[in-house]
Amino acid sequence: MTTNTGPTPTPYTSLIADVAHRLASSGLPQEVAALLLAALQDVKDPQTAGIRGAYLKSITVEGFRGIGEAATLHIPSGPGLTIIQGRNGSGKSSFAEGIEVALTGHNRRWEDEDGKNVQTTQQDGWRNLHHTGPRRLEVELLASGQVRPLTLTRTWTGQTFAEATTTLSGLGPTPLPVSAIGWEEGLRSYRPILSYSELGQMMAARPSRMYDRLAPLLGLGALSEAAERLASREQQLAHSEKKAKAALPPLLTALAYAQDERVQEAARVLQQRTPDRDRIRSLITGAPLADTTDLARLHRLATLTGPDTSVVATAVARLREAMARAEDARCSDAGDALARAELLERALLVRARHRADHTCPVCWAPDRLDDKWVDAATIQAEQLREEAAEAHAAQQALHAAAEELRALAHNRPGGLPEHLHVVWDEWAACRGIRDLVELAAAAERRALVLADACRYVREEAQRQLTEQDDEWRSVVPRLATWLDLADGAAAAKPVLAQVKKARAWLKDVQAELRDARMSSIAEQAQEIWRYLSQESNVTLGAVTLNGSENYNGRTVALNVTVDDVDASALGVVSQGELFSLALALFLPRAMSASSPFNFIVIDDPVQSMDPRKVEGLARLLDAIAKTHQVVVFSHDTRLPDAVRFHRIKATILEVGRFRHSKVSVRRVDDPVKRELTAARAVAKDPKVTAAVLGEILPGQCRLALEAALQESARRTLLATGMDHVTIEDHVGKARELTDLAALALFGERRGKPAVYQELGRRLGADASAVVEQCNKGAHTTIPDAAHATRFIERATITAEGLRSL
Repeated sequence: MTTNTGPTPTPYTSLIADVAHRLASSGLPQEVAALLLAALQDVKDPQTAGIRGAYLKSITVEGFRGIGEAATLHIPSGPGLTIIQGRNGSGKSSFAEGIEVALTGHNRRWEDEDGKNVQTTQQDGWRNLHHTGPRRLEVELLASGQVRPLTLTRTWTGQTFAEATTTLSGLGPTPLPVSAIGWEEGLRSYRPILSYSELGQMMAARPSRMYDRLAPLLGLGALSEAAERLASREQQLAHSEKKAKAALPPLLTALAYAQDERVQEAARVLQQRTPDRDRIRSLITGAPLADTTDLARLHRLATLTGPDTSVVATAVARLREAMARAEDARCSDAGDALARAELLERALLVRARHRADHTCPVCWAPDRLDDKWVDAATIQAEQLREEAAEAHAAQQALHAAAEELRALAHNRPGGLPEHLHVVWDEWAACRGIRDLVELAAAAERRALVLADACRYVREEAQRQLTEQDDEWRSVVPRLATWLDLADGAAAAKPVLAQVKKARAWLKDVQAELRDARMSSIAEQAQEIWRYLSQESNVTLGAVTLNGSENYNGRTVALNVTVDDVDASALGVVSQGELFSLALALFLPRAMSASSPFNFIVIDDPVQSMDPRKVEGLARLLDAIAKTHQVVVFSHDTRLPDAVRFHRIKATILEVGRFRHSKVSVRRVDDPVKRELTAARAVAKDPKVTAAVLGEILPGQCRLALEAALQESARRTLLATGMDHVTIEDHVGKARELTDLAALALFGERRGKPAVYQELGRRLGADASAVVEQCNKGAHTTIPDAAHATRFIERATITAEGLRSL
C-alpha cells in the first residue's frame, strides 16, 4: 500500500430506490407491498437529504470552555491535512468541541456509553470563567452548489448549557433554523467528528452498544425507521387482540351468576373457543330469544290482556237488547204473521217433498194439498212474510248478537300458568251455551274473572321482566365494549398477518444489505488497519454485525488473527491496538461517499499509540486527505514530527493560551524553515556586527541542517528494519552534524572524512563544505551581511539536499 492511495469510500445508491426496486420484483401480495411502501414513505434517507459536499472554513469560539475573548481558527478549505497542535489547556480542544457542539448541539465527551448526558465537571464548566460577554460558537462552511459560505451560529441565552439556539445563515436573506441544512440524519449516520473519548468508549462498550455505534455506518437508518414503523403497527394491531382477550375473563366473571337468560346466553357464547360476535351483537340490539325460553314466556305474559271487559259488557248489552226486541216482535201481529208464514212454508216444503201425496199432514184430509192449494199457499206465505219482516229482523239481530258474544270467548293461548287454564277454559266454554239469557250472564261474569286473573299474571310478568332488564342493562355496556374490542381484533387479524409478512421481508432485505455493506466497510477497515498496525502481529479479518437493532443479543464480531491464529479482537489486542482498531472501524463512516460532509475532525488520535503507529497514522491521514479535508487536534508533537518526517503536505497550526483565557492561533513552519527564517532575520538586522554574524549564523544554520539530517537519519534507519525506540536512541546520541550525517548516509556511525566524502559525492562539494562550516559553529568567519545572505542561501540548498538523502 502506498501513501498515495487511501481507503476507497463505497458509494451507496439511494436506499429507498433500491428497496422499492426489490419490492417490485418480490412477488409479495399487493396489500403487503402497500404496507411496506407506506412504511418507507417520508423516511429520512441520508443519501438524498441535506446540503452536501461541505468543507470547514473556520470556527470562532467565544466564552466557551477554555476560550474567553473571541478567537477564530481558520482552516484551509478543500481536501488536505490540517494539524492543530497545542499543549494541554491551550484551548485546542475547545475549538474541537466547539465544532461538535455547533453541529450537533451536544458533546459526546459528556455522555456515558448509552449516549445519555451525565452531570460532569466538564459539562458544568462549559462557560468560560474569564469571560462575561456573549457566549457563542460560529462554524463557517463551504458547501457544494452554495455561492455563499454557510454559517452555523450557536448562542447561549441563559446560564445552562441547554439554554441555547443554533441558527443557519447563508441560505437566504435571514437566518434559518439549523434544521434547514438537513444534516440531522447525516450526522447520525456519517458523523464526521471522532474524539478520543468517543473512540475509547466504543471499544469498551457493551456488545449491543458497539453494534448501535457501528450500525449507522451502513447507511441503513431509513430501513430501521421503516422497520420501527411496521413494528409499531404490528404492536398496535396485536394490542387489539390482547385487549379483547384480556377483557373476556372479567366479563365472564361478571356474567357468571346472572338470572337473566340473555346474560346467560351471552356467557355461553363468550365461553366458546371463538365467540360468535354476531350473536352477541344480536343480543345487544334486542333480537328475540327462542320461544321456549322463560324470558320469551315472560315477554308473552307481560302483554297478556285476556278478554276486554268493556267489549264483553257491550256485547252482552247488545245481546240482551236483541233478546228484548225479538220478544216484542214475537208477541205482535208481525209475530203472528211470521208464525203463520213459517207454518205455510213448512207445509209447502212437505208438499214439495211428496208431490204425489196431497194429504194434509195436520188433519189428514185427502186431496187438500193439491196444486191449487200450493199456488194459494205460496202467495199467502209471501204476503205473510212481508207482514213478518220486522219480527224476522229482530230474530237475525238476536242471532248476530249471540254469535258476536260467543266469538269473544276464544280458546286460551299456550304458555299460560296452570291456574289460568280453568278460568280461561270456563270463559271459552261460553261458546257452547245455547240459552241466550244464560250466555249473557255467564259471559259477563266469566270475563270479569278472567280479566282480573290475566291482569295479575301480566303485572307479575312485567315485574319480573323489570328485574331482569335491570340486570341485562347493567351488562350491555360491558358486552358492547368487548364487542368493539373483538370487532377491532377481527378487523386487525388479516392486516396483522400482512404486517408480519412485511416485517419479515424487510428484515431479510436489511440483513442482506447489512452484510453486503458491512463487508465493504470491513474491507476499508482492513485497509486502514494495515496503516495503523505497524510492527503488530495482529491482522484484522471479517467484521460482522449479528442480530438486529431491536434484538437485545445484538453483537459485533471482530475477528483477528494473531500470528495466523484466529482470535477475538477484544481479548488479545493491546490498548493502543484497540484505539487503532476503533479508528479503522469508524473512519469508513466519515469517509463514506454518501456522506454530506467532505471533512473529518479527529481529536487527540495519537494517545496510546506507539511511535510506529503514529507514523502509520500520519501516512493514513495523508491518504485520506487526498479526497477529504482532514482536521486533527493533538497535544502530542509526534504526529507533526511524523508528518514532517514523511514529507507529508500539511498545514500545522498551533494554539496558545494566555492570561484570562485569551487564545491565539499561529501557523507553524517546519524546523528547517523556521531556523533558516531566523537566520535571515539576523542577517538583515543592520545593528548586527560581523563578529556577531560569525558567532550566530553558523549555529542558526546548524540547527536547520540538524533538523534536516534528523529526518533523513530516521528514514534511513527505518528502512533497515530498526524499531522506533532504537532509532530515537541513535539519533539522540548523535552530538555533531557528522554523526547525524553518517546515520543518514550509511545507517551507522562513520568517521568525518568518510562523511564529507559521501556528502560531496551525493550533494556536491559545496554541500560538504557547508556542513563542515556549520559543524564548526562560531569558528566560521562571516565578514558582512552580503556574505551572510549568501551563506544562508548555501545552507538552504544544502538543507534541502540533506532532507532528500
